[in-house]
Amino acid sequence: MTTSEGDSFRRFASLPFYTAVNRRLVEMCGLRPSQTVVDLGAGTGAVTALILETMHPEGGEVVAVEPSESALELARRDLQERWGTVVKFVSGQAENLSRFVQRTADAVVFCNAIHLVEDKRRMLHEVSEALRERGLFAFNSTFFDGAQPPDTMPFYVMWVRRALRIFREENPEMRRNKEERVQARIQLSVDEYRRLLAEGGFDVQHMELCPVEMSLEGLEAISEYELFAKGALPGIPLAMAVDCLKRGVADTFREQNLTSVTRNWLQVVAVKA
Repeated sequence: MTTSEGDSFRRFASLPFYTAVNRRLVEMCGLRPSQTVVDLGAGTGAVTALILETMHPEGGEVVAVEPSESALELARRDLQERWGTVVKFVSGQAENLSRFVQRTADAVVFCNAIHLVEDKRRMLHEVSEALRERGLFAFNSTFFDGAQPPDTMPFYVMWVRRALRIFREENPEMRRNKEERVQARIQLSVDEYRRLLAEGGFDVQHMELCPVEMSLEGLEAISEYELFAKGALPGIPLAMAVDCLKRGVADTFREQNLTSVTRNWLQVVAVKA
């Protein structure tokens, strides 16, 4: 993640609906001040801040784990002055979590990034290794099979078609690399996540679908995020994909006379068996 990408995702992460859905997940964990909690895929620190504000650590510790050095630096800049040594920042991948988490964690929180992990079985093994007995693994995602309610499908189809039409009209000589593989496009169902957790040695404590109203501002903001843009318009250069998606969603909102679009978030809290 580049600095500009980190900034663009931070804009999305600051929107009220994003904060609310992640706060809901953190509150479902019932975190306590003395616990050690890992924020996996911490990004620029939006969820790390929610965890810190919810648990008010006293003798505990929050570890923000993120593969992007630039995003981690933004999180460090925003959080370290207020929270000091209570929060630690670690550069690393979810698939290697147990290698760099020194203290066995009471909880691992993984917000809106599990869909990006290619080897989810390995990731779950690493999370299990990092957790104490009966530790919590909480995650959410809005990129799963079931995120789009059936009545919103005409919107999404029109949005992508509009964006592709803009690209083709303005770049008639350019061809998409249709073979480009994007992990964000591989979406599991709720039942598939449940089976993965069971196979990984986790008991689901709570699982819910949380409907969120996505405004035009929110959809334009997520269009700027590299991983979303590549997933929505694979094979198109990033800057072009972002521009086409933002213009396409604005056109679609106008044509369908929309003020928001409902999108489901999958919220899960599981216990290490």
